[in-house]
Amino acid sequence: MRTGYQVLKPDGTIVESETDWPHAPGYVGIKSLVEPLLDGGTLERVSVLHNGRATDMFVDGDGVSKGLGVNIEATKIYRANWLTRYPETDPNTLSAIYGTAVLFARRIWF
Repeated sequence: MRTGYQVLKPDGTIVESETDWPHAPGYVGIKSLVEPLLDGGTLERVSVLHNGRATDMFVDGDGVSKGLGVNIEATKIYRANWLTRYPETDPNTLSAIYGTAVLFARRIWF
């Protein structure tokens, strides 16, 4: 199954790509593709809404402690899920994404 994904860099650069994966590629498959894109970061899954659909985004789980820069685009996508359910929330009170993020076009973590 062809699966599209975007690599969202903190500087605003977005690199689009795709891979040929089964419906559920499993942890080892996900880790082998995503961790090198996170510059060796610790893989952390973030369930998000993107373009009105539930998808998966992966980030460096240690991005804050490493002092990585805020990823504005990934942060917007991350916050959209919460703000859809709780629109009265001030987005600036929600957590941010730090460093590179990898956003998939579909859910891949089951």
